[in-house]
Amino acid sequence: MRPELQTVAGSPLWQAVFISFGVILVLFEVVRGWRLGLLRQLVRVAALAAAYAAAFYGGRLVVPLARPFLKMPDIVLSILGGAVLALVVYASITSLGMIFLRRTGQQNASLFRLIYASTGAAIGLFFGAFLFWMIVVSVRAVGALADAQLRGRPNSSAAGIHPLEVRRHYLSKPEEEPALATSLTRLKNSLELGAIGNAITRTDPVPSKTYEMLGKVGNVFSNPENAQKFLTFPGAHELSEHPKIVALRDDPEISDMIAHGRLLDLLQDQRIIDAANDPTLREQIKKFDLQRALDCAVQQK
Repeated sequence: MRPELQTVAGSPLWQAVFISFGVILVLFEVVRGWRLGLLRQLVRVAALAAAYAAAFYGGRLVVPLARPFLKMPDIVLSILGGAVLALVVYASITSLGMIFLRRTGQQNASLFRLIYASTGAAIGLFFGAFLFWMIVVSVRAVGALADAQLRGRPNSSAAGIHPLEVRRHYLSKPEEEPALATSLTRLKNSLELGAIGNAITRTDPVPSKTYEMLGKVGNVFSNPENAQKFLTFPGAHELSEHPKIVALRDDPEISDMIAHGRLLDLLQDQRIIDAANDPTLREQIKKFDLQRALDCAVQQK
């Protein structure tokens, strides 16, 4: 087994720490719900639903308003606009609830106060579980990418790959990347360890195929051989030869920004914006069968 893969095995200690964090998070939300009471908690639920709707449907509406102030591709403006809109909606609704509704300690009747607090705590249990599952899904998704990145990195002893090419591939990435990928992969594997891991996998609302696709993406873009196979898939080559893509690929300034990880500069570059907003390129991307291309790229001979 390759040395970097021996360090990512699941750890019961890591799993125990993560689960303990989840328990503390849930208990915190239960106590918070007890103090806030039923009505304020219901307002939080309504605010969460409204914020999600605002992010999903309102992001595209914000794009024309954001263009004069932010120089970025429309898809990025839509995501950022939706996120900001969701935060504003959530904060506004919960603030109104805090102003007009009483918390548990402000209720007069003892029996009513007990019912008010216990129902608020029950909703707090929902909030805590929801937040914990959001974290679990994020860990599994990012860990799937990191795991595939480690496994997809070419081995110098592998047949058909010259050692100098492997060394060049490794040196083209920051030294911190393997360490970060190792930690993320180990956290994911620890979370999926044993009976607790089986329970998490079975109850995860995200389909397993989504994690598999993320793993294939990481595998393809971390392995030059698989990346080359990906580009030979029908449609991928056409995309790579699109005039705007070719212009970006051959631009030394763009290459320098990518090499130095200047993501913000990339997003604000007019050439990137023009390519991302090009309707013909976006249409080609929509028609491209990503799943089949990934399957072809990672398929073993």
